[in-house]
Amino acid sequence: MQLRILLVLFAAILMGLVGHAQGAHAAISQQQLIINVLPDFSHVFGSDPTNTEKAWWRARISCGEITTEDKLLSAMQYTKAQGKRVGSPNICGKTGASGAAASSAKAPINQQLIIDTLPIFIDIFGSNPTNAEKAWWRKRISCREISTEAQLVSSMRFHKAKNVRIGSPNICGISNSASKAPSGVGRKTLSGVGGHVAGATVRIGITNSDGSAVTVTGNKNFQVREGASKILATVSAGKNVAISFSGGKYRVRGSGISFDTTNKIRIVPLNGGIMEIVSYKDPSVTYPGKNYNRFRGIIEIRKCDGCNELWAINELRTEDYLKGLGETSGEGPEEYVKALGIAARTYVLYHKIVTGGRSVSKDFDITNTPNDQIYRGYEYEIITSRMSSIFAKTRGIVVTDSEADNLVSTVYFSDSDGRTRSAKEAWGTSRFPHLQRSVKDPYHVSKACNGHCVGMSAQGAYGFAKAQAWTFQKILTYYYHGVKLVKAY
Repeated sequence: MQLRILLVLFAAILMGLVGHAQGAHAAISQQQLIINVLPDFSHVFGSDPTNTEKAWWRARISCGEITTEDKLLSAMQYTKAQGKRVGSPNICGKTGASGAAASSAKAPINQQLIIDTLPIFIDIFGSNPTNAEKAWWRKRISCREISTEAQLVSSMRFHKAKNVRIGSPNICGISNSASKAPSGVGRKTLSGVGGHVAGATVRIGITNSDGSAVTVTGNKNFQVREGASKILATVSAGKNVAISFSGGKYRVRGSGISFDTTNKIRIVPLNGGIMEIVSYKDPSVTYPGKNYNRFRGIIEIRKCDGCNELWAINELRTEDYLKGLGETSGEGPEEYVKALGIAARTYVLYHKIVTGGRSVSKDFDITNTPNDQIYRGYEYEIITSRMSSIFAKTRGIVVTDSEADNLVSTVYFSDSDGRTRSAKEAWGTSRFPHLQRSVKDPYHVSKACNGHCVGMSAQGAYGFAKAQAWTFQKILTYYYHGVKLVKAY
C-alpha cells in the first residue's frame, strides 16, 4: 500500500511537470473546478448538462476523485466515448440506491481500479500512459473485461511482453468505430497531436492594433481572466468589455469592470458560448451583411513580445478551428473537400508542433489570413455546414513523413499553369523531401501560377476528384511525395 501511495504521488508529480512543459491547464482550486464543470461539459458533450449530470460530475470533484481540469476533461472525453454523459452511481467509494439495484444484475465497476490504472501502468511500462492508452485500459475495466487488480497487472504484463502498450481497439465485445481508419490510412499516436476527441488546442492570430482597444462580447455569459486562470469578473451575455494596452499595462473596461494589470487577458465563454470581437471587421463579399467576427473557444488579448502590437488570439480545438476554415465553401466533390480538410488540419498542427508557431513573439500558431489559411470562424461555420460535416468524416487524419513519425508541411495553393513546382525550384530549398517533386496539374490551367505552386493544387484536387473519381488518399499522396496518412486521434 505504501508503494502504491508513493507511485500515485510520483505520477502526480510527473503529470504536473509534463503538463507545465506542454502548457497544460494551470492548477486551480476545487471550487473553481466545480464551477468549470458546466463550461467543460458543454464543450465536450455539445450541450448543457442536466441537474443530475452536473451533480454527478461535481460530486466526483468534491470527494477528490477528480482534482485537476485536465483530469476532468479526460474523464468527460472517456465517458463520451462510451456513449454516455455520466458513469456509474457508485462513485467516491459509495454505492447509491440505483447502483445497488444495478448490482443485483451485475457486479459494480471497480472505481478504485480505474483510479489505480495510472500508477500500475507506470510501474509496469516505466512511463506515463498517453490519454488514449489510459482510456483504453479504463474502458476494459468499465465494461468489466477486467475486474481485479491481479487481472489488470497480468494483462499489462502480457502486452509489455509483446512490446505494445495497448491492444486491439475492438474491446468490450464491440468494434470501436472511433478507432477505425479509412483504407490507406494508418493509426498512430503522434506526440502533441491527439489526446482529445477534438484534437490539440491551436492558437490563431485574428487581428492586431497599436494598443487601442479590442472590444469583445458573447452570446452567453463569459469570464474575464487575468493570465491563465485568475477570474476577474463574470460578464453577462451581450455586455461589451474593452481591453487596451498603454503604459505597460492592460486596461480592462466594461459594464461594472475597471482594472489594470500587467498580465495578458483571456475571455472565456461559459456554457458553450460564442465570442464576438466587436471591434474586428471582416465583412463577407459573398454573403452581404455577414461579418466574420464570431468565434468558438477563448479570445486572448496580449501584447506581442518586443513590439507594440496588441493581438486578439482565438484559442480552440483543432476540429473546432476547421469548422470555420475559409479556404473552401464545402461545395464540390466530397473527396476534394476531405483532401483540403486534411491538408488544412496538418498545416496548423505542423506549425504548432514542429515549428513552434509562425510567430513565436506573438504567441500564436498561424494567422487567419491567406499568408497561412483563411479562417472565418463561427459565422462561416453556420453558412458552410456541408464543409464541417465532410471534415468530420476525416477527424484526426494528418499527413506525415514516410516513417509516419512526424507531421509535414502541407502547403497548398489555388491553381497552376499545368504543373506544380518543387520547393527547390520555387523557394530554393531542399528542406522538404515531400515537396521536391513537380507533378502534372491538368485541371483549371492558368497562364501563370495562382499562388506559390508548391504542394497541392486546390483546383487540381477538385478536378481529379470530379473527373477521375480520385479519393482523398490518392489526391494527397499524388501532390505530397512519399508521405503517409495517419489517424492520430
